[in-house]
Amino acid sequence: MTSSTAAGAEPREHTEEALAGLRGRYLAAVLAGDRRAAFGVVDQALAEGVHLRQLYLDVFQPVLRDVGRLWEANRISVADEHLATAITEAAMARLYELLFAVGDGAGRLLIAACADSERHEVGLRMLCDVLEMEGWDTVFLGATVPIPELVEMVRTRRPEVVALSASITPHLARVQAAVEALRGELGEATPLIAVGGRAFHDDPALAERLGADFTASDALEAARSLNERFP
Repeated sequence: MTSSTAAGAEPREHTEEALAGLRGRYLAAVLAGDRRAAFGVVDQALAEGVHLRQLYLDVFQPVLRDVGRLWEANRISVADEHLATAITEAAMARLYELLFAVGDGAGRLLIAACADSERHEVGLRMLCDVLEMEGWDTVFLGATVPIPELVEMVRTRRPEVVALSASITPHLARVQAAVEALRGELGEATPLIAVGGRAFHDDPALAERLGADFTASDALEAARSLNERFP
């Protein structure tokens, strides 16, 4: 992706019909495991003026949901699901340099980490990138972060928010352990704790039961909630 391609046309809002076409082409590419085709869809969208935020929230996010549903329905294999996710993570990595042209670095800080047994990190990565577009600073620690190292990072960096993720029910115990460790070690200095991931989708009240402050169904809802709490 050259700098001219990355910059694309002047960003503008696209219709739902146009975005549906993008989603269809991108979904077909990732299900085929065709990274070049997927990147081509992204580059064409940018050249046509699709805003970076729309790519994340109206293409990547819903396509990965569709992929997850196909896997849950046994219509694709776990390998297919992993490949689609890996292609999307690579597409996001190619776009990362553009985030610095969109965000303004307002100084609010979020640290994001998966529970120390959790490997599905793309949702957290998406949240971090969306917040970067809106002026936040983020530290993305990724998958399988040990709890003591997470606590020490939070103690050192003093973020406004810590975001934790779990994709399946067996990993919830480690999310709860991380929340308890943060509160136990940091006390009143504990930042706002947000939790999310597939494991929370059907039971939003689960976040409170685990000791977290709130959850959100997707990156857009999480970003809106955080911007309201930290205007």
